[in-house]
Amino acid sequence: MPLMPILPLIAGESLTSYLNRAATWHANMSVFKFLEFIELSQASAMVPNTDVLARLSRLLGHPQSVFENATFLSLGGRKRSFCGEEIHVEFANLARTSYCPACLLEDGYPDSPSRGFRVGRVHWQIEQIRTCEKHLIGLERRKNTHHSEKFQLMSVVAPEDKVLAEAVKEAPYQRVSGLQTYVLNRLSGEVGPAWLDGQPIDLAARACEMIGVILTAGTHVNLKALSDAEWNEAGHVGYGYASRGEEGITEALQLALDRFNEGGLGGGPQKIFGRLYQWLQFNKNNKPVGPIKKVVREFILDTLPLDIGTDLFGEPVDCQRVHTAHSLSKKTNAHYKTIHRAMVLAGLMDGDPDKVSRNGVFDARAGEALMARVQNSISVLGLQEYLNCNRVQAQQLVRTGVVPLLIPDAKVAKGVLKQVATEDADAFLERLLSASTKVDEPSTGVMDIISAAEVSRWPVMEIVNGILSGLFGTVEVVDPDKKFKGVLVHPREVRECLSREKSRGRVGLDEGARIIGMPPHGLSALSKLRKADGSTYVGTYFFENSKGVRIRLFAVEELLQFLQTHISLKDFAEKHWFSAKVMKMKLDGRGLVPIAPKYELGRIWYRRNDLPTF
Repeated sequence: MPLMPILPLIAGESLTSYLNRAATWHANMSVFKFLEFIELSQASAMVPNTDVLARLSRLLGHPQSVFENATFLSLGGRKRSFCGEEIHVEFANLARTSYCPACLLEDGYPDSPSRGFRVGRVHWQIEQIRTCEKHLIGLERRKNTHHSEKFQLMSVVAPEDKVLAEAVKEAPYQRVSGLQTYVLNRLSGEVGPAWLDGQPIDLAARACEMIGVILTAGTHVNLKALSDAEWNEAGHVGYGYASRGEEGITEALQLALDRFNEGGLGGGPQKIFGRLYQWLQFNKNNKPVGPIKKVVREFILDTLPLDIGTDLFGEPVDCQRVHTAHSLSKKTNAHYKTIHRAMVLAGLMDGDPDKVSRNGVFDARAGEALMARVQNSISVLGLQEYLNCNRVQAQQLVRTGVVPLLIPDAKVAKGVLKQVATEDADAFLERLLSASTKVDEPSTGVMDIISAAEVSRWPVMEIVNGILSGLFGTVEVVDPDKKFKGVLVHPREVRECLSREKSRGRVGLDEGARIIGMPPHGLSALSKLRKADGSTYVGTYFFENSKGVRIRLFAVEELLQFLQTHISLKDFAEKHWFSAKVMKMKLDGRGLVPIAPKYELGRIWYRRNDLPTF
């Protein structure tokens, strides 16, 4: 049988506060005498286990679940349970006294729900609860002066009413943080943001605070010196980002990184993210921190050049994802200014090609590949010998884009970047020789490209484009080692084919691809695409060469018309001084869809009329 009559709990009341009122209500004793009387230790009353709560339930007449929501139930070790949530001991700061002076003054009124008793609220003991929701002032907090204060008997730990009244009078307004609202709502059973709900409540709350603190108080602030008001603000700001999950946290981290970069300083993740990084990196006691560790780790790997093997949050880096000009310079021995210019001009990073960014990063794999091309490149003059052609032909091959420069825009390229990648020269030779038939003896009337150009009166580059497009039926090579000069064509066929097709304004796949700025497979894919009305973007025309081989051709007018109404992501990004990656994010954010799936056309293309003005 429970003690009668049953004393109701006040909303939010802590178990120790209720025991204090129950002692007077049932036995007219002090709470400590009452505990002795019922043979229950103070320690068991402060952090009870299920057996203790079951006993109190039988004695005081309330369901055990009511008491479970009024105290921090011991689960053994560093674990507690509160309102059905499994938490770690740090969630409840039992080493400090916490109270709202205005609430305690109201408790003292004879007509209050407690009939004059000061009531301790269990939520006051939660670390992230720092504001009284009713009075909108900060909770008073101080360290306990002795062990017995952990019982949080408000008539003992809080000062007299006169001091409380003065504290209320002087207390500034303090808003309830978004984090505090989330914590209280979750403890009451409400469903909140999925990313936060997917982890223990104490870890979710700490993640919000640590994100917020580096944005509001500074990356290297002394955490122990922060006031409760500053922690309240940190929690509010951090919750605003963390409530949107990984996307929001990434946005917060990017803001911290941008602030650091704006200062023109150099440094690694510890210097940039300060206390947040240290909290995750130097976890000596191996305390759980939750999924925030993975999000921050991924962001650091995506934005900072960490070497393979570097320890990051207890795991070695297995793949370097990004480089800076300086980090790639160390790896390749290339000058960092050359690397920076190459990356900007190639669209791998944003910036001014003439102004080196200390902290600008780019994709490590793409950057290393580009610098390998640069370091293995040859000059246009060297291309003459490499291809076995004359100087004018080498210049024409480069100028027309048949053999592309390392950086296509020759106006902005400087020094070594005005050269040609050896692999591009090799690719041209392979295409040229692959379009030729290997013979032991040349057919009657065939001659090398240069001689055929003189006889047919068609430019060398037109003949080269015709060969690459498959326009001529007779293309032979006797000695492949002669490279360019070893390819033979018949001048009469050259004259007839080029005269006919050029008069029609048609070009082959290879030349058409260069006109439109796509790789050959991209132009092929474009010719198969249909607009919303079922019409084609560019038409396809067919011609049989002298060997009966069906050759696909494209109308130059249609290619130019496509360029008037469409633009590639790369060109649009360069026009507005963004990298393609950043511009893609901006366009995706506006819901803009390219005309074809990613890279099906070799590049991403948009309708010009769909694009915004920046």
